[in-house]
Amino acid sequence: MRSETRPAFASLATVTLAGVPDGRATAAFDAAFAAFARVEWSMNEWRPGTPLAELNAAAGGGWVALPRDLCDALAFAKAAAVRTAGRFDPTWAALDRLWRFDGAPPAPPPSAAVAAGCVLVDHRSLLLRPAAPDGCEARLARAGMKVGLGGLAKGLALDAAAGALRALGVNDFLLQAGGDLYAAGARGGLPWRVAVRDPRGGPLSTLPAVEVEVRDAAFSTTGDYEHAYVWHGRRYHHVIDPRTCRPGTASRAVTVLAPTAAEAEVLGKSLFLLGGEAALAEAARAGARALVVAADGTVLASPGLLPDGPSPDRRRAP
Repeated sequence: MRSETRPAFASLATVTLAGVPDGRATAAFDAAFAAFARVEWSMNEWRPGTPLAELNAAAGGGWVALPRDLCDALAFAKAAAVRTAGRFDPTWAALDRLWRFDGAPPAPPPSAAVAAGCVLVDHRSLLLRPAAPDGCEARLARAGMKVGLGGLAKGLALDAAAGALRALGVNDFLLQAGGDLYAAGARGGLPWRVAVRDPRGGPLSTLPAVEVEVRDAAFSTTGDYEHAYVWHGRRYHHVIDPRTCRPGTASRAVTVLAPTAAEAEVLGKSLFLLGGEAALAEAARAGARALVVAADGTVLASPGLLPDGPSPDRRRAP
């Protein structure tokens, strides 16, 4: 088994290959990381000159020509916004300068500023139309709108890298970018295993170790711990509910096991904001499984994700 780690998405991405001869490994690594680089360039709203940055800069103006991969990503994001009833919305980024989790002095933004930004969050005002030869044109209907794909791009990159490896005949691999993973095939005839825990050291630390076998599926965690601060006894974090334009309060963390990494990322955000038994039901309808740590410390899981769980599991931290 061979692994290689390279910079991606302002962090690191790791590709692990199982059973690939040395003579083919270099090409496989290069293909996977090239897929990461293509997605990162096209879908980076912060880097001037990228297609997504150009779309945001033209908000309130005319149509902007976009490449095929970004067109597909925006169409996927709009469809995800509809089926999650707005819990996932790619236009949430109109709020990104209000909610700061970058080391600035911690304090929530004024309510009036949140309300003013919230009127710009509406996936229906992100318009798409086909354009020759194989791309599209997009338009943000109102000035000040902004698309942010940070909650989706890593998943799309993992799926693209998986496709690139399979195109080379590589079928046994593990891809990781931050808290998102995609596992394919097996490692030495054994399934890939992924550990689940509560990174805040809370409810899941009281349970037996939770390890899940993953094969040809993605694994993604969304939590209130990565970018967060406490202000006057209340936790504020980066998982913003596009419907209220404030951090979600239903969950501490959600882990999703889904057929694709993009689907796992969308579901992770949606289920985090939905919370509770309703989150497990939505995961089941999507053909996924989930583990939910609710705001009150209750741990809920789809059948089979926790030890001794023949049916939907429900545990509570002491």
